[in-house]
Amino acid sequence: LSLGGYQYYLSSVHSKNEAIVEKYVNAINSPDISVSINQLIELDESSNSYIKGLAKLKRAELYFTTEKKDQALELLESISTDKSLDRIIRDTALYKYLMVKLDVMDKDSYLKIIDSEHLKESKFKYLFKELKGLKLLIDGDHINSQEIFESIISDKDSPIDIRTRAEKFKKISKSWKII
Repeated sequence: LSLGGYQYYLSSVHSKNEAIVEKYVNAINSPDISVSINQLIELDESSNSYIKGLAKLKRAELYFTTEKKDQALELLESISTDKSLDRIIRDTALYKYLMVKLDVMDKDSYLKIIDSEHLKESKFKYLFKELKGLKLLIDGDHINSQEIFESIISDKDSPIDIRTRAEKFKKISKSWKII
């Protein structure tokens, strides 16, 4: 009896998740952006935190597409701090937020976010490190930006594409320093 009940429960959960995924796919494939946004908003009530997070990220992307930058940034910031969402979703939102704010946020505030302890364990830790180097480079701190890029280059665990970019940014930093 209990095995049958458990199988029914699993079947029910599977069906609910399929329906949620279907709603998400329909929302992102809608040719009408406002319809898509409204359908994505409906997924905020989803019991599947991963799809809920993906829907919010997609909504932020659509806000950028429709020139609603402030709304997009607000949403990305709220996603990045929403503990009910999966960590990978929160870190993706924070990365996108910091990319947009790279040349407008003051250096101290920017570095305070990037240097937070929880980001050192993020799957995006090398991307965040790269952003830190870029922020320092943009703000004219060539020596520290070069150190950041060198630490990425010399770290054998860093992804090859990020290492390659770090080499290029390091060269740029050296050339800007001369000017």
